[in-house]
Amino acid sequence: MIVFILIELYVVVVPVVLALFLASVLEPLVARLRRHGWPPALATAAVFLGALALLVMLVGWIGNAVADELSDVGERVDQGIEEVRNWLQGEPLNLSAERLDKLKDDLTSGLSPGTAGLGRRARAVTEAFGGAVLLLFTLFFVMKDGFRMADWFKERIPPAQRGDAVEIVSRARRIMRQYLMATALTGLVDGILIAIALLVLGVPLVLPLAVLTFVGGFFPLVGATVAGLVAALVALVDSGFTVALLVVAATIAVQQVEGNLLQPLILERAVRLHPLVTVVAVGAGLLVGGLLGAFLSVPLVAIAAQAANYYRTRDDDQPSTDPDEEGQAVAGSAASGSSP
Repeated sequence: MIVFILIELYVVVVPVVLALFLASVLEPLVARLRRHGWPPALATAAVFLGALALLVMLVGWIGNAVADELSDVGERVDQGIEEVRNWLQGEPLNLSAERLDKLKDDLTSGLSPGTAGLGRRARAVTEAFGGAVLLLFTLFFVMKDGFRMADWFKERIPPAQRGDAVEIVSRARRIMRQYLMATALTGLVDGILIAIALLVLGVPLVLPLAVLTFVGGFFPLVGATVAGLVAALVALVDSGFTVALLVVAATIAVQQVEGNLLQPLILERAVRLHPLVTVVAVGAGLLVGGLLGAFLSVPLVAIAAQAANYYRTRDDDQPSTDPDEEGQAVAGSAASGSSP
């Protein structure tokens, strides 16, 4: 029932959850300024406005440098899909055009806006704007008064469960912070490695494809795979089948470097999940909440796994409370006390 309510209130829940993720990264900066004597409101405003300015600059740079080339990427992808379609119609598969058209219709049946498309788009724009405003307000006040909010919630938890709640929240905040920072860093490294591979192979549109790889890094496994397929389609149109295969090989190599070298170095073991769990989580998040659901699914699953692991292991270090052992201990103590 709780999950159902959260899904129904996604317009409010998603901005709040995103604000908590961002606050887990920015709050240490606010705390550092406060330790140097800054007032809480001034420290929060400085970090908040600085992060917002950095984000606006980054989005503006991407818009100016990449937006025009992204349209070229879309055109190359369409041409690549058409070449793949022609190959499927030839030897050895000999698939009919009608069958391919039906497959395309099945894949895109839920994407057309229909007669109510304008109303849905207007609602989506309104929800996006309201969600952005709610995210910014929540982020600012969590950074400014997060410790007071935490104390308020802590006081309303029964004393017997208060320690468990504090430990789980602490682990969740650590996972949020590490996941965001590690994902951004691995996405940056992936984008640089893919850019180098594309430059060596002579594939055009290197910058937008590298940016697409960086953005895809925020959707583990699935995002990097999609970005690699887009790069392969661009290479197929421009340089032929052999170079496209080399781009696919480079994408697989970059994923191996990410999974076997970068993530073990950057992420704690508590945050890492098995690839199968990651793929299932991203797929479920995509179905439930779209791209935002796919982004949030992996850290939320990691937090749930850590909460379960905490309850499973919290009593391991405590002494045994077996009744027989307690009885033997009491009897031995009594006997030793009554001896002359």
